[in-house]
Amino acid sequence: MSVPTQEELTVLAPDEEEERPGKTLEEFIGLGRYAVVAFSASFLIILSTVMVIVFMVYAGATPTVIGCGGEKFPVDQIEACQRYHEIKRKNESICEPVLEYQFESVNVEYHYLCDDAIKVKSSTTWQMAAILVGALTFGQLSDMYGRRMVMLVALAGICIGNAFVAHATSFAWFYTSRLAVGFFAGGTSAVHAVYIVEHARKDHRMLICNVVTWSPNFAIAPLIAYYAHDWRTLSLVSAIINVISFIALFLCSESPRFLIQKGRIDEARSVLARIRSINGDSCEIRNGEVEKMMKNETLKYEASEDQRHYTYFDLLTSKQLLVYTLVLGFGISVTSLQNYGIIFNTEKLSGSLFLNGAFFGIIRWIVNLLIGYLDYKCAAVTRKRVTTISKTINLICLAAIIVVFMLGLDQTYAWVVRVAAITVLVFCGPIFTSKFLCASELYPTSVRNVGNSFQSMSARVGTIFGTTLFILTEKHKSMPYWILAIFLFVDIFLYHFLIPETKGSDLKDEMPPRKQTISRA
Repeated sequence: MSVPTQEELTVLAPDEEEERPGKTLEEFIGLGRYAVVAFSASFLIILSTVMVIVFMVYAGATPTVIGCGGEKFPVDQIEACQRYHEIKRKNESICEPVLEYQFESVNVEYHYLCDDAIKVKSSTTWQMAAILVGALTFGQLSDMYGRRMVMLVALAGICIGNAFVAHATSFAWFYTSRLAVGFFAGGTSAVHAVYIVEHARKDHRMLICNVVTWSPNFAIAPLIAYYAHDWRTLSLVSAIINVISFIALFLCSESPRFLIQKGRIDEARSVLARIRSINGDSCEIRNGEVEKMMKNETLKYEASEDQRHYTYFDLLTSKQLLVYTLVLGFGISVTSLQNYGIIFNTEKLSGSLFLNGAFFGIIRWIVNLLIGYLDYKCAAVTRKRVTTISKTINLICLAAIIVVFMLGLDQTYAWVVRVAAITVLVFCGPIFTSKFLCASELYPTSVRNVGNSFQSMSARVGTIFGTTLFILTEKHKSMPYWILAIFLFVDIFLYHFLIPETKGSDLKDEMPPRKQTISRA
């Protein structure tokens, strides 16, 4: 073998330098001061969205009817409600119901008691449907006009809607205002996850998504509700949170990856320069690396023949994207059905309405943080393993609840039902995080937000049915849990065999070929 001459080495060196992989866009953003601002804004946006969704847990809580006028009713609520309705049918208007409640809900103020409480539950269902419509609308707008701009509009809409809710003089006014709030909340729920992922390095994504997540906000929301004590005050406090979230996001910049994908290269360059300035990064070498990356992105954009706007229909153009979309969508719907089915019926669990919510939020965040840390440190902790283990734990808990109810031991072992239900809520957290992160890593940039919006809409489908699922307890107390367990078993099977592992993958920018075959895990 001949030894290369110095001249040959000089010729080879530039080629080797060109083949050396450059830094990704997210690595230039880094984890400096700007990331703290962006992720803090994202945390507040999530809190704003959580407050909209859990609002009806408290504002729609059914009080206990303990008497009417001077008459004291039986402790059993079925008998108490029968007596209350007898009095109403006799038009004994002098009877003012005596109520016991933990939160002054809409039911208390407008006397939606006993069977009449179904009207409030039904309104909650339609409010969740409004969030679905908002996710559909704002998800598409986000891929057209940007993540930041769309979320600013959504936050402003939530704030104004909450102000109208707080000043409602009738249930119709309340209901209409809440529909508007739900619509705009659909925008934040569909877009914020993509905004986070497009700012995080691939080895930090799971950790950041488990720190900046819904779980701690599920612990904060009950505390806010406890001190608000009534639905009007709670709505005003929510509006204040919206204002703070708006200001925090206003201080942030648009996602550079979105700008590059849209060919707005100069804007992306300015955003990266602002980020580096905030981070205190004035290194000329890194500045040169940024310029090299931007030039490459410019050439890629100019060479691309596909510069159109993408829609939800583009998720159906390849078999691969179709399978990912449907399987992830079904699984997220199932997880949401478990999560919100139990959340909207925490009043039926033993213990405090507020403490139950705070407990599951705190424990859920601790579990999320542990999983995020293990994902960062251990290669064996993958998206699929986290999801599968969490689902298996939930399936065992649902089975335990079913056994307790089937044997008629729910009074004796009420603590088992409470612990198992809270455990299900806890492990819904890592399932949501892993699946939404998996979706962001599977979808190309051009359809990433419409893809995540579809998943957000899938979550809202679960939320919609979760508000009414526990009406089936009138047939048998175990029936809702049977439904949850069966759906969860199917989800475990489909996810394991049809969704690939995405840990450590770069975010995709290119759409797959339209006739690409399905790739198996």
